[in-house]
Amino acid sequence: MRWTDFALDKAGAKTIAEFQSHYGLPETGEADLITSRALWDYLVGYRCHRMAPRETLYQVAQAYGTTIQAIWAGNCGLPPGGPVPGQLIRVPIDCPVVPWNAPFESAMEEVFLEGLHARCRWISSAPLATTAGGRRLWVIRLGTGGRRVLLTAGHHGNEWITSLLLWRLLEDYVTALREEGQFYGMPARSLFRRTTLCLVPLVNPDGADLVLGRASAAEVARARVLAASQPQVPFPRGWKANGAGVDLNLNYPARWEQAREIKAAAGVTAPGPRDYPGAEPLDQPETRALYDLTRRFAPHTVAAWHAQGGEIYAADPEGMVPDSALAERLAAASGYHLTSPPPESANGGYRDWFMAEYRRPGFTIEAGRGENPLPQRDLPALYEENLPIFAQLLAGG
Repeated sequence: MRWTDFALDKAGAKTIAEFQSHYGLPETGEADLITSRALWDYLVGYRCHRMAPRETLYQVAQAYGTTIQAIWAGNCGLPPGGPVPGQLIRVPIDCPVVPWNAPFESAMEEVFLEGLHARCRWISSAPLATTAGGRRLWVIRLGTGGRRVLLTAGHHGNEWITSLLLWRLLEDYVTALREEGQFYGMPARSLFRRTTLCLVPLVNPDGADLVLGRASAAEVARARVLAASQPQVPFPRGWKANGAGVDLNLNYPARWEQAREIKAAAGVTAPGPRDYPGAEPLDQPETRALYDLTRRFAPHTVAAWHAQGGEIYAADPEGMVPDSALAERLAAASGYHLTSPPPESANGGYRDWFMAEYRRPGFTIEAGRGENPLPQRDLPALYEENLPIFAQLLAGG
């Protein structure tokens, strides 16, 4: 789906000509400059409006089919009496920023960010690192509470749907905050004041884009060379690694040497589509960036979304669960089983390192059931299963 088709779908139009006719644009039938600007508004989910003399926010809200509260929520630095004549404000459009059928790729993260910033001025975001492929890792922060929670997804390329899931969950939390409503039966503002939330929705953008067919020709060619070492792995749908052929969830300093030995015994000794732990721990920009962020943020709880299996890993290598009550609530609410990872997969991972370093609760969420990559049509079901996990992690004990 091209971005223009995606924007048309969000606007409720089947063709560019229909969109132009409905919105009073020159009916060229093509995505010209004027039409592209209007379609972009639907892509990001807001329009820019310049205040006219004596115009009120109530009038603006009525004209765009939104509320004064929604406009206030999406604009920083408005004067106490409201915007002044000539001031440019952002007005949300009545469509989700992250719909179920979003044509996901790493570049869409910046679209999602722009749209969510226009709906919630309390969000802060920044590029966390740049990958070898030139893509950005984004970190998002929201909340003022003393309890700190760090949520991550998309560690493996063919598990990209977990990133889209986390974006969708974030948008619904933002919506509940903006409307001062409930989030999974809990007051969203209370969660905001209780917990500072930090998210890295896509840890592995290079790998995700390769699987999604959004990598460059040069990247695909390099990956094909690396994939030759593991011909049994379907290319590119079986690709878990980053663009350099390193499995990011084996690249952390937690029994990394054991991970290397286990994978070498299985025949993986060089970069490839999966299971190569790197030449040394944290030798990849993605893992180093997430490691450094975690050290700075010092979260009380972390969770890493993976796919698939309908399971939650909560125990440390000694079999201890730092917060068994929270783990039981996550399992009961989602229907996922509490279990431990197989021994060959219990070393070198992000959660493995966090729990060894901090002795605090860390969870791996193996979302959904089926075969990776899970199809996007599974996203609504994944949402229903993982909404209570997201909310309970925010609420804590």
